[in-house]
Amino acid sequence: MLQNMLSGYKVDTMLQAKPIVPDKFWIVERNGQKVGTLRRDEGFVLTVNDKKARFPDEATLLARAKISFGNAIVKQQTKVENEVHGFPCKTKPYNGIYDLKRKLPLYTKTEKSQSFYCAGYYCIEFENGWVKAYCPKLITLSRNNFIGPLKTKLEMQEQLRKMSNE
Repeated sequence: MLQNMLSGYKVDTMLQAKPIVPDKFWIVERNGQKVGTLRRDEGFVLTVNDKKARFPDEATLLARAKISFGNAIVKQQTKVENEVHGFPCKTKPYNGIYDLKRKLPLYTKTEKSQSFYCAGYYCIEFENGWVKAYCPKLITLSRNNFIGPLKTKLEMQEQLRKMSNE
């Protein structure tokens, strides 16, 4: 399959991958000319001359396709998303609870901490207006008007936009 994809090119020539979206999408060039694309999903999909080849992992891709990433190192997406009751949080959560009265996902940053943080994105009203917040302290929300929790930054920005149009 790979031989067919590379028809018209010398197989021993190294392909060069240039990142477009870091760790997700690259333009593939040979001798400075674009010959295809490479994208990462569950594995890697290399498209050259309108033909696709799928590789299960980086090692197989590098061995079979003779592709170079230059200075850019391909990183596996190992970032573990921390969350409390479906809402994202900055750090590994401890003592995660859901406050039914306030309808807030709460957590502490250490096992013995007494300081609770609210998972998710919020719009908080202070004297000077509304501000964005990610995982604010519970005490901050109890002292101010707020909108949240929201699951994404985009939702939070949309709420602020709506409030500025009013």
